[in-house]
Amino acid sequence: MSGERSAVVNWLMKVNLACAVLSGIALLLMMVTGAADVIGTNLDIVGIPSQPVPAAFEFMATMMVVSVFLAVSLGQARRVHIRVEMAVNRLPASLQKVANLIRHGLSAAFFMSIAWFGTLSAVHSFNVGEFAPGIINFPIWPARFFLAFGMTLISFQCILDFLSVLSNRFDVESHEGATTPPLRID
Repeated sequence: MSGERSAVVNWLMKVNLACAVLSGIALLLMMVTGAADVIGTNLDIVGIPSQPVPAAFEFMATMMVVSVFLAVSLGQARRVHIRVEMAVNRLPASLQKVANLIRHGLSAAFFMSIAWFGTLSAVHSFNVGEFAPGIINFPIWPARFFLAFGMTLISFQCILDFLSVLSNRFDVESHEGATTPPLRID
């Protein structure tokens, strides 16, 4: 694997890592908001009038989408998603290559379809000004855009994984940030 890695692979890994950091920040914001909401709704125990955080549920739902869909591509790049390869590992190397091409091709098609329909839904949600009604009318469209972006990112990652079966130039697994080996059950 001493061949030069594609600039696209290096760029995508940087984007994946940046999105993973944003995903972590979203989790942190969820924890802070959740804690503040729980404390605020239980202040009456100590004699202070309770006051929940307005739109906490809607904010946390949006942050959940951000945290999941921005981190999924890095998981794919690092090969840490659940894979069951008991049958594939017993195939000859040439058939394993074909199986990996099929797997990555189908994954790319699946995630591209989610990205496509997610984008259509996000654009529609933005155009109509969709929101969750409450004390604060919380907009829903940002979560839909994060979903579409995350699915687009993992689609590109699956395409690179497909290409990496054909050429080491597109192999992300050996990237310096991707050191977690897959769990194998033989």
